[in-house]
Amino acid sequence: MQVRGSEAVDPHFGMSLLLVEKTAAGVLWAYNAAHLQALHDYATASLRESTGIANGSMFSRLPQWMKLARNRVLLQKATARLIAKANAIR
Repeated sequence: MQVRGSEAVDPHFGMSLLLVEKTAAGVLWAYNAAHLQALHDYATASLRESTGIANGSMFSRLPQWMKLARNRVLLQKATARLIAKANAIR
């Protein structure tokens, strides 16, 4: 994601992203429903295991605020709001 002014945009097409949620810790965004569901599953997982390969998965490249245990509830609520927004758009 890139930022143009105060707007989140797709880096390849330059289009505004619709699934964007500002939180106290940072900005959460998703390209589509599948991306959003993967983030929600990560947020609600009781155990977050690594693949063993550095930067081998999408989750290893998430911003640090998303990985912190103290932000787990915040991330869960933000993904739930974005899921509701995505369902309203359909």
